[in-house]
Amino acid sequence: MSKKVFLVFLLGVWITGSATAQNRSVAIRATAIVMENLQMITVRDMDLASPPIVENRITVNPITSTYAGLFKILGSPNAKIRINYTPRETLVEQNEGVGMVQAVYSLSAAPEDNQANSFLLTQGNADVTIGSMGVVFLWLGAELDISQATMGSYVSEFVLEFEYM
Repeated sequence: MSKKVFLVFLLGVWITGSATAQNRSVAIRATAIVMENLQMITVRDMDLASPPIVENRITVNPITSTYAGLFKILGSPNAKIRINYTPRETLVEQNEGVGMVQAVYSLSAAPEDNQANSFLLTQGNADVTIGSMGVVFLWLGAELDISQATMGSYVSEFVLEFEYM
């Protein structure tokens, strides 16, 4: 029997000033719908307001960045789960529809809360084993190309699906 959890991750990026401006604000909301005995808990939201803009890019590496989002999945110890998500998205400015932000999402995972020892998951889908304590940690990163961004509001819906194998 397949047990699934869907995570809807809303990512709001407001670009103010020019594309190289450091002033920006971010609103992120994550929710999970739990079915059966898998549970996902948001430990820390991804921070897109603090990382510097380098060559029109905002980069949050899921293995090395302190800005990465952190989630933990609780389930049956040593069970295998499959994780699916859409790794690429184009965000269009919400008011005038002129600017665009290209987003590439990435995930890393580890059986302990040790980001530096996490491993990068295959983009789009990956098979992961829940640790012996019944938990697996996930770090969410992103690379945002803001070279075509204009001042305004950009909203993303990041959907993460996982199920027992």
